[in-house]
Amino acid sequence: MKKFFLILSAAFITASAFAKIPAKVTDAFQAKYTTATNVEWKHGIGNYKAYFNMGEYKFLVKFDRKDKWLESEKMLKKDRLPATVKNNFRKSKYSQWEIKSSYIEYLPNEKPFYRVLTIKGDFKRKSLIFDDQGQLING
Repeated sequence: MKKFFLILSAAFITASAFAKIPAKVTDAFQAKYTTATNVEWKHGIGNYKAYFNMGEYKFLVKFDRKDKWLESEKMLKKDRLPATVKNNFRKSKYSQWEIKSSYIEYLPNEKPFYRVLTIKGDFKRKSLIFDDQGQLING
């Protein structure tokens, strides 16, 4: 019985991994990111995700099933964070934490914001959000 569920799970994952992304979604992506390279599509829950490069940056973008853009993330190296974000991070109670990764995030009808993923030791993790002016807005 256990083998049956394992095989069924593998079949489901394989089938969903190879399902076709609708043309209207890929067309919306192409219109928004005309210079994207190394595009890799994946299914999310209720959405489609594209991982790609644009220039020196790595991106993730999400579209819903009807081709509506939901959000984008641009991965930033630590040295690419704006000075205001770096300075406010150093002034925060998380200043002794290590920055593992950082992103600028874009949502429809909102100003971009910065997400900084931090760790301390083996078990403490925190996602910090900085607004477009570099002010820490959670944490």
